[in-house]
Amino acid sequence: MQEEDRLLRAVRHLILRAPLFMPLLGVVGCLLGGQWWSLTVIALFVSHLARARRIILCTLLCVGIGWVQEHRQEHNRSNLRQQLQEKGYVYLEGTIERKLSRGCILDTGFNGVRVALRGDIPWKTGDRIAAYAEPQPYYPAPIKGMFDTKTWLHSQGLAANLRVQQAEYLEPSFGWLRIKGVAESVRAQLVRTLMPPGKEDDPRRQVLCSLTLGDKSGAEQSVINVFKRGGCLHAFAVSGLHVGIVSGLFYFLAFRLRLSPRTQALLVLILVGLFVMVTGLAVPALRAYVMVALVLIGRELRRRVDMVNIWSLPALMILLIEPWQLGNAGFVLSFAVYAAIGIGVRVCMNVRPWLQPDSYLPRRLYTVWDDRLCKFDYILRGTVIVSFSAWLVSLPITAAFFHTVTPYSFLTNIAISPLLPLVMGSGLLALLLGGVPLIGAAVQWVALKCSSLLIAVVSFFASLPMSYMPIVPQAVAGQGMVCNLGYGESFAVLGNPGLVVGTGSAASARFSTEPSLFFSGYRPAALLKIHSGDKWDKAAAVLKESWPQMQLLSINEQVLHISTEAGAYEVFPPPPDLSRSLAENHCPIVRWHRADGTKVLYVGGASALTWEQLPAESKRADILIVGRNDDMPPELKQLLAESGAVRCILLPDVPSQAGNALIEGVEIERLSDDARILKF
Repeated sequence: MQEEDRLLRAVRHLILRAPLFMPLLGVVGCLLGGQWWSLTVIALFVSHLARARRIILCTLLCVGIGWVQEHRQEHNRSNLRQQLQEKGYVYLEGTIERKLSRGCILDTGFNGVRVALRGDIPWKTGDRIAAYAEPQPYYPAPIKGMFDTKTWLHSQGLAANLRVQQAEYLEPSFGWLRIKGVAESVRAQLVRTLMPPGKEDDPRRQVLCSLTLGDKSGAEQSVINVFKRGGCLHAFAVSGLHVGIVSGLFYFLAFRLRLSPRTQALLVLILVGLFVMVTGLAVPALRAYVMVALVLIGRELRRRVDMVNIWSLPALMILLIEPWQLGNAGFVLSFAVYAAIGIGVRVCMNVRPWLQPDSYLPRRLYTVWDDRLCKFDYILRGTVIVSFSAWLVSLPITAAFFHTVTPYSFLTNIAISPLLPLVMGSGLLALLLGGVPLIGAAVQWVALKCSSLLIAVVSFFASLPMSYMPIVPQAVAGQGMVCNLGYGESFAVLGNPGLVVGTGSAASARFSTEPSLFFSGYRPAALLKIHSGDKWDKAAAVLKESWPQMQLLSINEQVLHISTEAGAYEVFPPPPDLSRSLAENHCPIVRWHRADGTKVLYVGGASALTWEQLPAESKRADILIVGRNDDMPPELKQLLAESGAVRCILLPDVPSQAGNALIEGVEIERLSDDARILKF
């Protein structure tokens, strides 16, 4: 009985130290639903065992609010979807919450309906508009890990993805979003200080603007990819880490000015609040600011500060207002990683020092160098343990949300930890002193040097083998794949490592071709550009970023022979006297000899003359891949008869009547919007 009473007292002590944790646990179980309701039951049961009646009432109240809020918002979203289904359009009035690359997120008010509007919307955040819109068609991601519009809408709490037909500006709003719009305007002005006109293509300035101001609008995708492959994309966008660094910098400044403790706390709260406001009020930054504010206010009021309690409060506030945040990767990563950091700090305090001069030597006998060694040991130990804890927790979360693994991110974060304060500190100084003659130029030079060093360190880890991997196994050597890119474009990969035929445009290569190859487990050995021109060169450069060792092949007048572990390839060019009026006539024909002896013939959009010039033996294949040619298309029946193929794959936009050219014993498949990827 004594042991049982001791256990109950310990549980009650823990619960009373962090009374908001049980309501948070109950709300999470309620919002997840299903078997996760057990979390709510556990929260109530544990609170009952601890005889914490007020916590039980608080848990029930929070769970009720969360349940009502979630179902109210879902009911309103369902009504909007039903209206779209019945009428085919919808009339909306609301305030622009956030600008997208082409469109915006529109908040229609307190009824819980937020939508994504696609189209030409020239207004800014905080402006109130009215719009007629219709559903924007989208297709599910063909491979897990690729961008999925439906998943994105759910993670953002959006009711629908709409295309604007007509929009007009209404009177300006005077709410929270208007303040956010003003803050974005201020940020745009500050960005011009760090990135003057004509310097937009400088990666150092792009990183400086992203870290200091949270502005990624001018960042090139190649720069973002470096941080993503290095496993430190969180450092590229303003998060709780940046708020902690800025708080430390401002607190150090207030301390050096010899202000009173209360004035220091007030100054830090105001300056950090302005920083969070200007950088866009991201959820991780907002979470960190609330926690910093609670710590400072608690100390000023001389109240005990429990880190679990102040961790629970912002999470509870956000989930009760926006329940959909629980499905947002940024929200989950922010709170989970902070919890891991808190555990890491506690472990660091209990771990024996690594570089202690002598464990039996009293502290009062330490020399100056011994003291410095102890401080260095504490910083090193804390950095390693905290980084390892955060990496360990983030691994399953990134695997679940993004289907990727970054094995070296633990080392990357240790390496950049001393650089981030330098970059952000010099960036803030450049904003403050940028207009001062000589001093402003010197500070900007230092900021750019720090940013350049940060990029170099991250690039080193990003270039290491297997630095950024999908969680799916690699495709087998003899497997091929064709993918529909939309707008009649497609690409094929023959083998692994194998030959990639076609890329689509630069945008298609960035958002479809490269992710399709990556998340399917392919490693391209060579890329065959079936068209010429600057457009296709840019697309090839996109793939070259991900696979620097990939060989670029161009069509010439001779038959091209290459070989990889997946087999041997022959590239048959079009006849040299073929009319160049249409680029599609100059598509080559590729013959792939698999290691197992089977043959694949990629005809694509090649002309009938290109097919006719092939030797009879080179036309023989087991699998035939045929595309569209409007000028001189070869007859599908002829292709099937002369090749002897038992399987035929039709690429997008092949005329429907071509699929009717059935030959007994031949399996014909079509690459369409519903079946965007076919493997063979």
